[in-house]
Amino acid sequence: MAKRKDGLDRKASLLEAATKVFAQKGLRKTTIADICRTAKSNTASVNYYYGSKEELYAAVWKSAFHNAIEKYPPDMELAPDAGPEDRLYALIKSFLHRMLDSGELGCAGHILLMELANPTEAIDRVKKDAIEPLRKRMIAILRELLGETVTQQDIVICAMSVIHQCMGFGLHRGKLPSPLREMEKSLLIEALSDHITRFSLAGIMTLKEQSGHYVQEIKCGD
Repeated sequence: MAKRKDGLDRKASLLEAATKVFAQKGLRKTTIADICRTAKSNTASVNYYYGSKEELYAAVWKSAFHNAIEKYPPDMELAPDAGPEDRLYALIKSFLHRMLDSGELGCAGHILLMELANPTEAIDRVKKDAIEPLRKRMIAILRELLGETVTQQDIVICAMSVIHQCMGFGLHRGKLPSPLREMEKSLLIEALSDHITRFSLAGIMTLKEQSGHYVQEIKCGD
């Protein structure tokens, strides 16, 4: 039992060390020697416990994503009976927190931002599995808001539009105009969450109305 615990401790130590090094240097510039030096472990340990540097990076990213979701859950602790507008706002706000409040997440937040700015192929499967529940949550909210007359294609494009608004502010946070850049972080996140939600809902309602008119025209033509 003691031997097994030692192995788990060494594996956790490698994950912690790798998180720090990957956050500083990124996947491509990090070497196994860098990680093992930080973890005070021998260079064979990465392959022994994780299989490769890429698999270790995947484990680090997955852990970082889990920590971010735990700190900023997608429902932001809404009441179970909250309407779709409130759920959309919560989802946007949680995303912006993970994008803009990366300092609170430390190295984990930096790794998530780096992967958004410069995606690697090493974690495509892990990233897809982690993000899929959030994508499904977004799609479900938008389907509820848009109604039955809107196509699946419209829903998917709406989801991309909302997500990329959040990403745009997050990835360019250092280049925001001075009135925004000078705002206290929590107030900035509140302001951006409110704007993106209102902006998106206006577009969603317009699309819903236009789709409804189109269906009525078809019925009248019949």
